Amino acid sequence: MNDTKGTAFNGLVSGQNYDFFAALFGLNDSFYAAAVKGLSLGSDEMALDLGCGTGALSFALAAQSSPQCRIYGLDLAEKQIARAQSRQKEYSCDMHFNVASMDEACFPDGTFSIVMTAMALHEATPQTRRTAIANAAQMLAPDGLFLLVDIARPRLRGVGLLLYPLVMTSAKHKDSLSNAYADVCATHGLVQREDGYLNSLVRRQVFVKKTAAC
Repeated sequence: MNDTKGTAFNGLVSGQNYDFFAALFGLNDSFYAAAVKGLSLGSDEMALDLGCGTGALSFALAAQSSPQCRIYGLDLAEKQIARAQSRQKEYSCDMHFNVASMDEACFPDGTFSIVMTAMALHEATPQTRRTAIANAAQMLAPDGLFLLVDIARPRLRGVGLLLYPLVMTSAKHKDSLSNAYADVCATHGLVQREDGYLNSLVRRQVFVKKTAAC
Protein backbone atom coordinates (compact mmCIF):
# COMPACT_ATOMS: atom_id res chain seq x y z
CA MET A 1 0.00 0.00 0.00
CA ASN A 2 1.32 3.47 -0.90
CA ASP A 3 0.97 6.13 1.77
CA THR A 4 1.76 9.80 1.18
CA LYS A 5 4.90 9.20 3.28
CA GLY A 6 5.98 6.03 1.50
CA THR A 7 5.13 2.34 1.20
CA ALA A 8 3.21 0.73 4.06
CA PHE A 9 3.32 -3.08 4.12
CA ASN A 10 -0.14 -4.38 4.96
CA GLY A 11 -2.32 -7.22 3.70
CA LEU A 12 -0.78 -10.52 2.60
CA VAL A 13 2.81 -9.22 2.69
CA SER A 14 2.70 -8.01 6.28
CA GLY A 15 3.19 -9.34 9.78
CA GLN A 16 4.32 -12.94 10.10
CA ASN A 17 4.09 -13.38 6.32
CA TYR A 18 6.48 -10.47 5.83
CA ASP A 19 9.03 -12.17 8.09
CA PHE A 20 8.73 -15.37 6.05
CA PHE A 21 9.18 -13.71 2.67
CA ALA A 22 11.92 -11.38 3.93
CA ALA A 23 13.90 -14.38 5.16
CA LEU A 24 13.69 -15.92 1.69
CA PHE A 25 15.55 -12.84 0.41
CA GLY A 26 18.20 -13.06 3.11
CA LEU A 27 16.65 -10.62 5.59
CA ASN A 28 16.82 -13.09 8.44
CA ASP A 29 18.12 -13.07 12.03
CA SER A 30 21.73 -13.39 10.85
CA PHE A 31 21.32 -10.39 8.56
CA TYR A 32 20.01 -8.16 11.34
CA ALA A 33 22.63 -9.42 13.78
CA ALA A 34 25.29 -8.34 11.27
CA ALA A 35 23.54 -5.00 10.85
CA VAL A 36 23.92 -4.15 14.56
CA LYS A 37 27.36 -5.72 14.99
CA GLY A 38 29.42 -3.70 17.45
CA LEU A 39 26.44 -1.70 18.70
CA SER A 40 24.72 -2.02 22.06
CA LEU A 41 22.81 -0.04 24.64
CA GLY A 42 23.85 0.25 28.26
CA SER A 43 21.56 0.59 31.25
CA ASP A 44 19.04 3.45 30.79
CA GLU A 45 20.24 4.18 27.24
CA MET A 46 17.67 4.45 24.45
CA ALA A 47 17.43 3.71 20.74
CA LEU A 48 14.96 4.63 18.02
CA ASP A 49 14.21 2.36 15.03
CA LEU A 50 12.81 4.27 12.03
CA GLY A 51 10.65 2.20 9.69
CA CYS A 52 10.97 -0.70 12.10
CA GLY A 53 8.65 -3.10 10.26
CA THR A 54 8.12 -6.22 12.34
CA GLY A 55 10.90 -5.21 14.74
CA ALA A 56 13.76 -7.38 13.50
CA LEU A 57 16.44 -4.68 13.83
CA SER A 58 15.18 -3.65 17.27
CA PHE A 59 15.22 -7.23 18.47
CA ALA A 60 18.76 -7.77 17.16
CA LEU A 61 19.93 -4.74 19.13
CA ALA A 62 17.99 -5.80 22.24
CA ALA A 63 19.65 -9.22 22.15
CA GLN A 64 23.06 -7.65 22.79
CA SER A 65 22.06 -4.75 25.04
CA SER A 66 21.35 -4.21 28.71
CA PRO A 67 17.95 -5.45 29.96
CA GLN A 68 17.54 -1.94 31.39
CA CYS A 69 17.70 -0.19 28.01
CA ARG A 70 14.72 1.18 26.11
CA ILE A 71 13.97 0.83 22.39
CA TYR A 72 11.30 2.64 20.37
CA GLY A 73 10.14 1.63 16.90
CA LEU A 74 7.98 3.45 14.35
CA ASP A 75 6.39 2.14 11.16
CA LEU A 76 3.58 3.20 8.81
CA ALA A 77 1.91 -0.22 8.73
CA GLU A 78 -0.42 -1.27 11.54
CA LYS A 79 0.08 -4.98 10.86
CA GLN A 80 3.86 -4.63 10.96
CA ILE A 81 3.62 -2.90 14.34
CA ALA A 82 1.17 -5.51 15.62
CA ARG A 83 3.66 -8.24 14.73
CA ALA A 84 6.48 -6.39 16.50
CA GLN A 85 4.32 -5.90 19.59
CA SER A 86 3.46 -9.59 19.66
CA ARG A 87 7.18 -10.48 19.80
CA GLN A 88 8.49 -7.89 22.23
CA LYS A 89 7.68 -10.04 25.26
CA GLU A 90 10.54 -12.31 24.17
CA TYR A 91 13.01 -9.61 25.26
CA SER A 92 13.76 -8.21 28.70
CA CYS A 93 14.26 -4.55 27.82
CA ASP A 94 11.52 -1.94 27.60
CA MET A 95 10.22 -1.77 24.01
CA HIS A 96 7.59 0.48 22.45
CA PHE A 97 6.32 0.04 18.89
CA ASN A 98 3.92 2.60 17.40
CA VAL A 99 2.29 3.40 14.06
CA ALA A 100 3.86 6.57 12.64
CA SER A 101 5.95 7.77 9.72
CA MET A 102 9.70 7.87 10.28
CA ASP A 103 9.70 11.66 9.90
CA GLU A 104 7.11 12.08 12.65
CA ALA A 105 9.34 10.96 15.50
CA CYS A 106 9.19 13.67 18.14
CA PHE A 107 11.51 13.30 21.12
CA PRO A 108 13.59 15.93 22.93
CA ASP A 109 17.00 16.80 21.52
CA GLY A 110 19.73 14.44 22.70
CA THR A 111 17.37 11.64 23.76
CA PHE A 112 18.92 8.65 21.98
CA SER A 113 22.27 6.90 22.05
CA ILE A 114 21.37 5.15 18.79
CA VAL A 115 18.96 6.01 15.98
CA MET A 116 18.77 3.32 13.33
CA THR A 117 16.96 2.25 10.19
CA ALA A 118 17.23 -0.85 8.02
CA MET A 119 15.71 -1.50 4.60
CA ALA A 120 13.21 1.31 5.10
CA LEU A 121 14.59 4.59 3.73
CA HIS A 122 14.17 3.56 0.09
CA GLU A 123 10.50 2.83 0.78
CA ALA A 124 9.91 6.39 2.04
CA THR A 125 9.39 9.44 -0.14
CA PRO A 126 12.49 11.61 -0.72
CA GLN A 127 11.25 14.41 1.54
CA THR A 128 10.25 11.95 4.26
CA ARG A 129 13.69 10.33 4.35
CA ARG A 130 15.51 13.67 4.41
CA THR A 131 13.35 14.98 7.24
CA ALA A 132 13.81 11.72 9.13
CA ILE A 133 17.61 12.02 8.96
CA ALA A 134 17.52 15.66 10.02
CA ASN A 135 15.30 14.80 12.99
CA ALA A 136 17.51 11.84 13.88
CA ALA A 137 20.51 14.13 14.17
CA GLN A 138 18.58 16.39 16.52
CA MET A 139 17.38 13.53 18.70
CA LEU A 140 20.83 11.92 19.03
CA ALA A 141 22.93 12.63 22.09
CA PRO A 142 26.49 13.94 21.50
CA ASP A 143 28.61 11.04 20.22
CA GLY A 144 25.40 9.14 19.52
CA LEU A 145 25.29 6.77 16.53
CA PHE A 146 23.10 6.72 13.44
CA LEU A 147 22.95 3.27 11.83
CA LEU A 148 21.81 3.31 8.21
CA VAL A 149 21.26 0.02 6.39
CA ASP A 150 19.71 0.18 2.94
CA ILE A 151 19.87 -0.99 -0.64
CA ALA A 152 22.91 0.35 -2.50
CA ARG A 153 24.52 0.14 -5.93
CA PRO A 154 24.63 -3.65 -6.48
CA ARG A 155 27.91 -5.49 -6.58
CA LEU A 156 28.10 -7.58 -9.72
CA ARG A 157 27.89 -10.97 -8.12
CA GLY A 158 25.20 -13.24 -6.71
CA VAL A 159 21.87 -11.57 -6.02
CA GLY A 160 23.41 -8.20 -6.85
CA LEU A 161 24.11 -9.32 -10.40
CA LEU A 162 20.61 -10.80 -10.74
CA LEU A 163 18.84 -7.67 -9.48
CA TYR A 164 21.17 -5.10 -11.04
CA PRO A 165 18.83 -4.09 -13.93
CA LEU A 166 15.79 -3.79 -11.63
CA VAL A 167 17.54 -1.76 -8.93
CA MET A 168 19.42 0.53 -11.28
CA THR A 169 16.26 1.56 -13.14
CA SER A 170 14.04 2.09 -10.09
CA ALA A 171 13.29 5.72 -9.30
CA LYS A 172 12.76 5.01 -5.61
CA HIS A 173 16.37 3.77 -5.31
CA LYS A 174 17.90 6.96 -6.72
CA ASP A 175 19.09 8.28 -3.34
CA SER A 176 20.39 4.86 -2.33
CA LEU A 177 22.38 4.36 -5.52
CA SER A 178 24.04 7.76 -5.31
CA ASN A 179 24.50 7.46 -1.54
CA ALA A 180 22.80 10.83 -1.15
CA TYR A 181 22.11 9.82 2.45
CA ALA A 182 25.75 10.40 3.39
CA ASP A 183 25.56 13.98 2.16
CA VAL A 184 22.34 14.59 4.10
CA CYS A 185 23.95 13.14 7.22
CA ALA A 186 27.00 15.38 6.83
CA THR A 187 24.76 18.43 6.47
CA HIS A 188 23.30 17.68 9.90
CA GLY A 189 26.53 17.04 11.73
CA LEU A 190 26.71 13.26 11.37
CA VAL A 191 30.21 12.04 10.53
CA GLN A 192 30.68 8.68 8.82
CA ARG A 193 32.52 6.18 11.02
CA GLU A 194 31.93 2.89 9.18
CA ASP A 195 30.97 1.97 5.62
CA GLY A 196 30.65 -1.48 4.08
CA TYR A 197 28.33 -4.01 2.44
CA LEU A 198 26.38 -6.68 4.33
CA ASN A 199 25.84 -8.54 1.06
CA SER A 200 26.01 -7.78 -2.65
CA LEU A 201 22.99 -5.46 -2.47
CA VAL A 202 22.84 -3.92 1.00
CA ARG A 203 25.14 -1.25 2.42
CA ARG A 204 25.75 -0.61 6.12
CA GLN A 205 26.89 2.82 7.28
CA VAL A 206 27.43 4.11 10.80
CA PHE A 207 27.58 7.83 11.53
CA VAL A 208 28.49 9.58 14.77
CA LYS A 209 27.06 12.88 15.95
CA LYS A 210 29.70 15.54 16.32
CA THR A 211 30.12 16.99 19.77
CA ALA A 212 29.74 20.74 20.01
CA ALA A 213 32.98 22.68 19.68
CA CYS A 214 34.28 24.19 22.92
